[in-house]
Parts: sequence; C-alpha cells; structure tokens
Amino acid sequence: MNIKLNTFANIRDVIGAKEISIELSSGATLGDLFGFLKNKYGKPFERQIKDQITGEIVPFLILVNEKTYRSIADLEAPLYEGDSVTIMIPFDGG
Repeated sequence: MNIKLNTFANIRDVIGAKEISIELSSGATLGDLFGFLKNKYGKPFERQIKDQITGEIVPFLILVNEKTYRSIADLEAPLYEGDSVTIMIPFDGG
C-alpha cells in the first residue's frame, strides 16, 4: 500500500524532502512505518525519534489523516492505502 509522509524540521532534514511517498505492505502499522524509516535513513533518523541515553522512543505526536496518535502508545495503529502521515516531533530553538 502507498502512504504519504509529511515531515517538518529535523525529520525533514534527515529525509531530505517535505513530503515523500512510501510503499508498505498491506496491514502495516505506525510501528512498521518507523521501522521502514529507520532502515532507510539509519542513525540520523533514529537519533530524532529515540532518547540518546535510554534508546527508548521519545514522546511526540503523529497525525494520520488529521487524527492524532502518540509515539509511545499508538505504534500498533493500522495504516491504510492512501493515508497521509505527519510526524510532529518537538524541536528546540527560537
């Protein structure tokens, strides 16, 4: 199935685009999407979503078709053909 990934800030820097199309297998979840991104973009991506001391995923929001999910609780949420996913990782600066 094909989904659209929207990115901002540091994630956009890692991926190199504001929006990309990703092909995942049918029945994929948010966790599968993050596994795909980790495999494709490696340590630079992983550094953005995981605590560098504990290795645990950090809290951030994920929008799927404007419905809000949480990184630390909802990674089993299913994805469907044509979904639009936005990763909303907080960042520092001003």
